[in-house]
Amino acid sequence: MTRILATVLALGVAGTAVAQSDGGVVYGDDRVQAYIGVMEIDDETGELQNDTGEPVDIDFANLLALGIEVETPFRSRDKGLEIGVNAGGGFSWKGDDTEFAGKIDEDGGTAVFKIDNEMWILEAHIGGYIRGHIGKSADFYFGAGPAIIFAQHDVDDDDIDDDAMPSPTDATIILGDDSSSDIILGYYARTGIEFDLGAGRQWGIGIRYLGGELDFDDTVGEFDLKGFQALITYSAWY
Repeated sequence: MTRILATVLALGVAGTAVAQSDGGVVYGDDRVQAYIGVMEIDDETGELQNDTGEPVDIDFANLLALGIEVETPFRSRDKGLEIGVNAGGGFSWKGDDTEFAGKIDEDGGTAVFKIDNEMWILEAHIGGYIRGHIGKSADFYFGAGPAIIFAQHDVDDDDIDDDAMPSPTDATIILGDDSSSDIILGYYARTGIEFDLGAGRQWGIGIRYLGGELDFDDTVGEFDLKGFQALITYSAWY
């Protein structure tokens, strides 16, 4: 825990991840990458967990994503191809505007409506990575492996927008005031490019993918988590 806190502080102050010795830069053992971005979850089909269990198409709003990646190389930073272990974790959330579409009557009519809800995802992972150095100016990297994913979905029916509710009045869709969570073993993949800032620091752009099968058994049931994250990154040696 002390090491993690020290890592976060190091990323917050430029240059703290490197030290000077005899006029040269001395690198730490690990490259620590902080990222911020947006996570988009693919549209999925679920089932409302009520008495009749209507199927619904789910379009989750984009989630804000924050996280840290730690790369521990097996080979020196000066080598053309760097291989090592990648561990890290991330947190994504969004507080409103999950969109549902579902059957509202016996004739097969549908309605699209929004509810006040909260969804968040917490994940930790470990895997391998490969980083290729293009001289001293830029790096390409790729990493992947298993991930432990915890997600929670809360629905608050007190704040449903009445103007967006389905019609006719005998619609069968029911949204309960409830919450549901699940923890699963999923997977992640990450790739990107970073550019040299000097003194062992880099900035870049990247993409992460998070996948697995979640079961929100009190709200929308089972669906496949397929989430892409578009990121801005900052890396430094620690």
